[in-house]
Amino acid sequence: MSRTTLFRSGLVLLAWLLLLTFPEWSAAWESSRFAAGIIRQILIFAIFASSLNLLVGYVGLPSLGHAAFFGGGAYAAAIAADRFATDQLAVSLVAGILGAALLALLIGVLAVRANGIFFLMLTLALAQMVFALAYQATDLTGGPNGFSGVHRPVLFGLDLAAAGDLYVLVCVVFLAVMLALWRITTSSYGRVLIGLRENERRMRALGYDTRTLKLSAFVLAGAIAGIAGALSSYEFRFVSPNDVAFGTSVTAFVMVLIGGAGTLVGPIVGAAAVLLIERALPSQIPAQIVLGVVFILFVVFARQGIVGAARRLARTRS
Repeated sequence: MSRTTLFRSGLVLLAWLLLLTFPEWSAAWESSRFAAGIIRQILIFAIFASSLNLLVGYVGLPSLGHAAFFGGGAYAAAIAADRFATDQLAVSLVAGILGAALLALLIGVLAVRANGIFFLMLTLALAQMVFALAYQATDLTGGPNGFSGVHRPVLFGLDLAAAGDLYVLVCVVFLAVMLALWRITTSSYGRVLIGLRENERRMRALGYDTRTLKLSAFVLAGAIAGIAGALSSYEFRFVSPNDVAFGTSVTAFVMVLIGGAGTLVGPIVGAAAVLLIERALPSQIPAQIVLGVVFILFVVFARQGIVGAARRLARTRS
């Protein structure tokens, strides 16, 4: 392992340790608990945006229905805990992952047959069907009133109901997901996915089953979105049809594009930027208008997002 790799790994580890211990070393701050809550939400949505980035940035499949898997994972985690009368993390989190992956498989079998704008519209239409199901299946999902009273999980007898304990869980899961995505995107499988994005016809000519590859990436992205959905259900203790709605898909898409598609760091930066705009702006300033302006500016002047712009600036100075 080169010195550069070791240095970068050390920086990543240090940053994560600082993040993990934030509630302790910031305890003297007046707004420490509020800031920790914002960080939890940023990390959850960073996982969600990163799952969409796997499709948009690496495979070249722009989906407008990704919230179906985020909300599907949230509903699956909450319903499994309720029906099995257990708060065990292994039960609810696994249910969230499997529920979202199964939903992604069902949608993906149809969606990956299309390309471009047709794929975009097909994912949107199928996700709207999931939204309608969540809205109308009152006995299962709570319908328009949502699924309330979601319990925070228990792990090895440790109750994670306290905000500080949940913070540690989110940080650990976030690191595990990012390491898994790094391993996936730098593997031969990840390079094949990038090949699909660049030239699917050539990959097909080389003998790759491109449809199966796209479906595998679609299901994998759905499963990761399900992890974010399960964590969201723990965070807010509530799941509603809004979690599978079109607006949630658009929010994730904006996070990816603002941060920088096709990079591991980009969706994290994008999630932080979007949530800070939504949560930190004074109530007198309409956050959606600000987000719209920011999004337009990046589309027009910096299509590679914050991370891409920073890399380009670094290259010009070197």
